[in-house]
Amino acid sequence: MIRALFAILDGAGARNNRRHLVRITVVALLEGLSYGLTLPVVDALLRGDPALAWWLTALVAVALATMAARRRQITGGAATAIDTIHSLQRRLASHLAALPVGWFTPTRTASLPQTLVAGSIAAGRGVPYQFISLLGGVITPAVVLGVAALADWRPALVMLLSAPLLYAVYRRTTAALDAVEGRTHAADAEATARVIEFAEAQPVIRVCGAQGLGRALLTDALDGLDRARRLDVTREILARAGFGVAVHLAVAAVIAATAWALLREPTQVALLVALLILSVRFAEPIATLGDVARDMRAGRTHLARVGALLSTPPLPVANPSLPLPVGGLDLTFRDVAFAYTAPASDAPVGPPVLDGFDLHVPAGTTTAIVGPSGAGKSTVLRLAARFADPSAGQVLLGGVDVRDLDPDTLYGALAVTLQDVLLTEHTIRDNILVGRPDADQASLDRVAALSGVDEMINRLPRGWDTPVGDRGAALSGGERQRVALARAALQDRPVILLDEATAALDPVNERIVARWIAGLSGHATLLVVAHQLHTIAAADQIVVLGDDPPGRIAEHGTHDELMARGGRYARMWGMRTAAAGWRLNPRSEGARS
Repeated sequence: MIRALFAILDGAGARNNRRHLVRITVVALLEGLSYGLTLPVVDALLRGDPALAWWLTALVAVALATMAARRRQITGGAATAIDTIHSLQRRLASHLAALPVGWFTPTRTASLPQTLVAGSIAAGRGVPYQFISLLGGVITPAVVLGVAALADWRPALVMLLSAPLLYAVYRRTTAALDAVEGRTHAADAEATARVIEFAEAQPVIRVCGAQGLGRALLTDALDGLDRARRLDVTREILARAGFGVAVHLAVAAVIAATAWALLREPTQVALLVALLILSVRFAEPIATLGDVARDMRAGRTHLARVGALLSTPPLPVANPSLPLPVGGLDLTFRDVAFAYTAPASDAPVGPPVLDGFDLHVPAGTTTAIVGPSGAGKSTVLRLAARFADPSAGQVLLGGVDVRDLDPDTLYGALAVTLQDVLLTEHTIRDNILVGRPDADQASLDRVAALSGVDEMINRLPRGWDTPVGDRGAALSGGERQRVALARAALQDRPVILLDEATAALDPVNERIVARWIAGLSGHATLLVVAHQLHTIAAADQIVVLGDDPPGRIAEHGTHDELMARGGRYARMWGMRTAAAGWRLNPRSEGARS
């Protein structure tokens, strides 16, 4: 556990915890010496030895020193715990920010609160609190053993022989319980993920009449967690009982050895009675190990999870990184291949999403990507934003491989609007200012007019100060999209990426998106994934991705060029145009039954 703790601490945290280990060791040594001094005190008391006063004075002095050392240990332990928790949480947060976006699967995300909160607390409590019992259960009995050996070697030999046996029992029970707790944690993470899924999917579950299925998936996960916890508790009870029995057997063996010596040497009654008292003191610190075994085991488990998270490789950053050229930036995909991989390995899941993908987006132009679902449109934007790295080929921004750019440089050149708009639980103003906190009101008014937010501001009673609710729940989907577009425009970055920007929009919001794209065309390099073809008809370049095989460009060109070819794009345009004219008409009287 000590190695696991120091493996996740930074330099300052490690130094603080080492100093506290010294404080704990000093207290354990003084406690062992206090226990040891009871032997000559009791012996002198029973024999009426005049040296009793000296032994009592020594015992009182050591007891006072122990009290002072323990006070120092308590105050230092509290400070060490708080500093360790705070610094480790900051380190974990920084590491999470550097991980690839693809790492954040639902199950991993569900386990993050336990890792960040419980893991940090386990690290903070590790040395200051749990190691008190751990070191006390080793050092204090060792000192008692040494004092006992000076008095009589026979009980001391029994103590010495019992120590490794007790340690073996402790390690055996702990190893078995570690495996059980690992299964409990996995079941807990799965149940947490299903609870979140069940809550967020309520609208879909209810309108699809799948309440029974949704509830069954949730209850199955909860039943699995219940079984794991019951097994954990059962094993815990058996382990603690087994360790308690082992400690009592050790004490019984020491008492038996002392009684045997007493029968053989009745003249040493006083000394042997003192040894009996000391044997109890020998067992007390060891017995406390069983009491804190669960906390220590849970602490090791949490530390292992924190260590596993910190050992997850972040998205590689070039050292030294390269600068971007000044001025407009183009975007180039050169023979790019990409396949999604399983969370626990690098094994690909399914066929490549992109394979041999080539695309050049000239600086200051607008390129739209269209195609069927699963063709790799969103993956193109994820690679451009470096949410993942291609398995082959290059993604170049301004002629520089994005892998050779410092993250601050890369994201300082990009404004990204994703398929799922993310808003924080603040006001409309706050959510737009996220992209540029120092923007003035004139800039806010400009992007509001461009993205249609001005209409929302004028309509809503609190205007700019309207709260958007949890994840923007107080706004409609189209309104959340407008806020996201305003945020991207306010950032004023040379490259703008829009993922599914026009999906499922009503005609009003569709026109707003088209106006937004037109307003930024020529001022920035735009790469847009589009569903409503009318919004990108004026794009400088339209790229059509195919689905057989996926990830390949089927055709590209301007709207007029693609329509003249009569290929996939022309067919998609025709289908969308025809669908736009669909309407529901009332059935004639003659058609009624």
